[in-house]
Amino acid sequence: MLCNVSISLLVIANLLIPAAILIFASGFFPYKPFLPGRAQYHVDENDSISDPPFDKVIFMVVDALRSDFVYSTDSGFHFTQSLIRSGAAIPFTAHATPPTITMPRVKAITTGSIPSFLDVILNFAESDASSTLTTQDNWPFQLKAKPGGRLVMYGDDTWLRLFPDTFFRSDGTTSFFVSDFTEVDRNVTRHVPTELDHSDWNGMIMHYLGLDHIGHKSGPRSPHMIPKHHEMDAIVQQIYQALQTKDHLKSTLLVLCGDHGMNDAGNHGGSGPGETSPALVFMSPKLEDISFGTPCPLENPKNAFQYYNVIEQSDVAPTLAGLLGFPIPLNNLGIFIPEFLRFWSESSSLLETGTRLL
Repeated sequence: MLCNVSISLLVIANLLIPAAILIFASGFFPYKPFLPGRAQYHVDENDSISDPPFDKVIFMVVDALRSDFVYSTDSGFHFTQSLIRSGAAIPFTAHATPPTITMPRVKAITTGSIPSFLDVILNFAESDASSTLTTQDNWPFQLKAKPGGRLVMYGDDTWLRLFPDTFFRSDGTTSFFVSDFTEVDRNVTRHVPTELDHSDWNGMIMHYLGLDHIGHKSGPRSPHMIPKHHEMDAIVQQIYQALQTKDHLKSTLLVLCGDHGMNDAGNHGGSGPGETSPALVFMSPKLEDISFGTPCPLENPKNAFQYYNVIEQSDVAPTLAGLLGFPIPLNNLGIFIPEFLRFWSESSSLLETGTRLL
């Protein structure tokens, strides 16, 4: 009798195990439905449309660019800090929700939505094609859809997997040779002078990997880290000076950001304060018209790594939509960053712009 009971309990336990796994998986890897198609403007014939502040964007991602790497007294981003003080740059800390790895963070930045933990697996599958954003609305597609829209991309090939057949010119680099601190970034930088001379694109995306590799190999306090700050800051200076001097870049917005941060061991993926607090800086000479500047660098903030105003990474997509004049992606959950509302001084033009974006 006791043997029969034990067998019955064993059978029940073996039936419950897969059921428990399925229940756990459905909660941890939930299916997130999204609206198919692309957002479009809804404008009446009698509506007057004001021009957006910018017509081009240079989107510079420095992988694992934690907020203190740019804003603290220990930072090597001295030129970027000078722009913040002058008002030509507006700084934020962009909260990155877990998982803090590249693919889901790029999805959040470009679609305005919140990716799932399933993207952790897809992030490491370099040959995977199921993770593309070809069927989900995003700002690179909207920017390309503008009249004369063309995009170029250099750096982490995650962008090429997410946006296949999107870029007019591109040169991708793999992100998994973590011992490479230099060549992986030089492969991006070598294209910068040529692209700054070209006027045939309205969006340039760069994704630098060297700083993240330094973190993985030797941590955020590595002796290699400050020289890498200086290298990235020099790229910012080169681009910003081109915005000042080249006529075809006069209305170009430069965005410097991290996709995520890193913890004290130099790793990421979890929900620690350092991992979820990347820097985000909008830069342009035009920003001096709406910003009076802010002190930089800063001492350590009261809340770890939360410098200046804290926004969500999903706010990047609707903010770029408003600043560059294209529809907000359909599945966006973010909001337009309020600091940039000053570009529309009259309430009527602000209302018109808001109505058109929605």
